[in-house]
Amino acid sequence: MASLMFITFVITSAVLATSGLISNGFIIIMIAIEWAKSRSLASSDQLFLSLSLSNIWAIVLLLPFYIDDFLMFSFTGNLVLKILFPIVVFVVISRFWLTAWLCIFYCIKIVNSTHSCFLWCKRRISWLLPRLLVGSLVFAFFASLSALQIGPVDLQSNTTGISMMNQGKTLKDSAYAFQIFFFIIGSSSPLLAVVLCSTLVVASLFRHVCRIISKENFRSLQRGAHIKAAGTVLSLLLLYLSYFVAQTLSVIADLRKSERFLISLVMMIYSPAQAAILVLNNPKLKQAITVMIQRRKP
Repeated sequence: MASLMFITFVITSAVLATSGLISNGFIIIMIAIEWAKSRSLASSDQLFLSLSLSNIWAIVLLLPFYIDDFLMFSFTGNLVLKILFPIVVFVVISRFWLTAWLCIFYCIKIVNSTHSCFLWCKRRISWLLPRLLVGSLVFAFFASLSALQIGPVDLQSNTTGISMMNQGKTLKDSAYAFQIFFFIIGSSSPLLAVVLCSTLVVASLFRHVCRIISKENFRSLQRGAHIKAAGTVLSLLLLYLSYFVAQTLSVIADLRKSERFLISLVMMIYSPAQAAILVLNNPKLKQAITVMIQRRKP
């Protein structure tokens, strides 16, 4: 049974990692082609490009940790953990905040409000967005620098085996404590932004749809666009919540191997699922992939 679960885990990990690399790579290539034509990128393209790049880095860097967590042994040694852990912190925090900026972007573009701050953001979104993206990367960078302090490993000292085991345990405990800290700061804060903006967007779109229906314009293109936008935001919200819950449980809960398999599956599906949502709800990307599929047909 254990061997069957391990084989299933390996195959599933390979399929999800490959699909995530292909789907996010497709978005990056299409945006790069668009930039080569116009030498400029729209705000939405900047967000899609940032999210796709972070997803690819997450696939490459986090997969060994998912395997380690599933097998429940030290696949990554203490030195490897010390080197990779700050990089993983940077990737995880940045992708959380990038998703939050995407939902905030949808909120600013879709929600109608007369508040002066909201109107200021709406007028200056193209100026504001690159600075928010850079700001989230700077925040993640400083968080990763603090992760360097999780505990040095003295490989050159003539310590006993028990001492080395204690160093390894201290390192793991420090990493665990830091994970709890950055989950609160790096994950919970963008989660609140995602939930709040998603709620505002869906409520605003629902009011628009109700107005359109009240005018008996049931086939309105505007109504269809509003419903599609609401579906995009809700899909991103549900995906974000599932990933947040799964990653939190992987840190704080004592899980059986079957439960770890499901948790790892939820976390690994995040990158390809988010890329699929972005492609299917972006007219240019959807058209490009439709053309590619049609060309492959005999």
